[in-house]
Amino acid sequence: MKTAILFFVLCVIPFNFYGQNSHMYSDSANITGLKIVDNGDYLNSQYCAAEKDKKIINYFPYEVNEYGFNDGRIYVSKKIEIDNTVERVFLLRLVNDKTSLYYYKGKNLTTFFLEKDSTTFIELPKYNLNNQKNDFHKDLAEWTSGCPYIQDATKLVSYNKKSMTKLIKNFNSCKPLPFPIFRYGILFGIGTNKLENYSSDIFDYKYQTAYIPGIFIDYPLDMSNFSLHTDLFYEKNDYNYSYNQPSYDINMMVNTTSINMPVLIRYTYPSMKLRPFVNAGFIFTYNIINNSKLITSTPSNHSDIVGTNIDENPRISKSQIGLAIGCGVEYKLNYKHSLFIEFRSNNIFSLHTTEVLNKTEFQLITGVNI
Repeated sequence: MKTAILFFVLCVIPFNFYGQNSHMYSDSANITGLKIVDNGDYLNSQYCAAEKDKKIINYFPYEVNEYGFNDGRIYVSKKIEIDNTVERVFLLRLVNDKTSLYYYKGKNLTTFFLEKDSTTFIELPKYNLNNQKNDFHKDLAEWTSGCPYIQDATKLVSYNKKSMTKLIKNFNSCKPLPFPIFRYGILFGIGTNKLENYSSDIFDYKYQTAYIPGIFIDYPLDMSNFSLHTDLFYEKNDYNYSYNQPSYDINMMVNTTSINMPVLIRYTYPSMKLRPFVNAGFIFTYNIINNSKLITSTPSNHSDIVGTNIDENPRISKSQIGLAIGCGVEYKLNYKHSLFIEFRSNNIFSLHTTEVLNKTEFQLITGVNI
């Protein structure tokens, strides 16, 4: 046992430290332990800046085959064609697999390259030689035709490092996985809600119905199954509560017209057609119209009102904040559009009021991205 532990300490741990160091490879030597200086995408593509004895030495693509940073980024020396001239530059390798993906940032050029089995090397330009937009989606569809699961994704991929990396990784694995994209659309829902006073109160608060038209955006986080989901919807409520006693009556009326904005983190299960999801976060409410009226009446024996007191102080604050949680399912209609159905619960709290009324709300929401 002690021998095994000693072997682990002497062999495995140093190997791990070695793998974490920045490095630089050339035809004649493999140099490790250097401090590679990160100068950004453009300059990193032109040369490798290495610190040695407190001095910066620049190594160019014809001197160094490869160099890398501690965070895993690796630049590889390759010959490419720029303005009808073949030049050797450093390409950032985004995917290293059966099909590899490279990225180049030049002075007036940003482009990607695909390499298959270290034999075929092609460019996927965004613009052609006449500076007109190139249909790189079509080129990707042809190049990845061997995997049917990503053909829809080739129509949606964006021309940036994260999106292109996700696509090529999905192509190499060739599994039925959805492709995360930024989406926006319209929503409509129906909700049932009631006011609440967490301290003692005389009113019997009952649920009422409200309609909630609105819009939404859904932004994938780091091309993962998590996304930032935000809605913006309109809601109008008219509350009317009464409390009757032989000696007096109390009526409370609260009218609100509000703009609501839930900000949620959503997780969507990565299936292709039917995708369950859950989300949770905060909801912010701004009451554009916020009228409250508390009427206390003292009737006489002949049912004539002999005393009336009207209090118009707000029972709900102009701005409110709360917690929102929900679950639902997304149904894929076609490669671009999906239908969402969600059940959501909101607990919204009033701020800066003398008599605090909060709101509990349950909503059934449907939406479609456009």
